[in-house]
Amino acid sequence: MLRLTRTPGGIAALLAAGTGPAASLLAAWSPDGGSHWALSPPLRLNGAGLTSASFGAGGAVAIALSTGHGAAVAGSGTPWRTLPALPPGTATLAPGPAGELDALAVHRTRMTVWQLAPGTTAWRTTQAINVPIQFGSSG
Repeated sequence: MLRLTRTPGGIAALLAAGTGPAASLLAAWSPDGGSHWALSPPLRLNGAGLTSASFGAGGAVAIALSTGHGAAVAGSGTPWRTLPALPPGTATLAPGPAGELDALAVHRTRMTVWQLAPGTTAWRTTQAINVPIQFGSSG
């Protein structure tokens, strides 16, 4: 069990199976408090490590991997979707309510939000924020 969260539709979980190059991830959903579960197909990691996992509307799950790639599953009964290479500096993915995915990327004092709309194959910048940080001021 890597992640577990309560959703409006029940419980959603992210599970790991196997080890090393044979490791896979599975998303799981329970509409009845854990009495019955539906599983996604396994997603082979091929040696990659999980760097972040997020849950969204309708049981969506989005993951970022150490290889700079990611995947998402829209909910119970849907397959994993491999995503285009993540934008540089992506810290996490956030599934949106209409099937879009946001990649939150950070570089020094700038946070950029990239979006992958449903049916598209390229990330586009939707927001960039400069965060004022006083380097060397914490000590």
